[in-house]
Amino acid sequence: MSSPVRGTTRSFDQPDDHVAKGGVEIDALKIGDMDVKRISYPPGWKYSTHMGAPRCFDTHVGYTVSGRLVAELEDGTRLELSPGSVFVVPAGHDGWVVGDEPCVIVQFDEGESAARRFNVEGGAAAA
Repeated sequence: MSSPVRGTTRSFDQPDDHVAKGGVEIDALKIGDMDVKRISYPPGWKYSTHMGAPRCFDTHVGYTVSGRLVAELEDGTRLELSPGSVFVVPAGHDGWVVGDEPCVIVQFDEGESAARRFNVEGGAAAA
């Protein structure tokens, strides 16, 4: 269990980790027990094409800073993430960038912890 957070500020200018994966740039910070990520998806990026799997089996909670991304759920429902959108996307989705601008999101939580915190139905899907 992590220590209580009394008040803090962090900057993506000094991330704990930086990862480039499948054309995606990820800066990660830890605040208390929560991982916070700034993720930039390039134009033309699609999860099922670039990540080698047909669907993402993590739940995601976040905020869209710029650009547009569509998340398609297992039942065919499509969620459009556009600037200013706050989102919860359950496990079992595909996603792709729409248009010629990168899509930048800030993700506050993912995976089983996000599914549990936000009571997402079917959120703890297995790969």
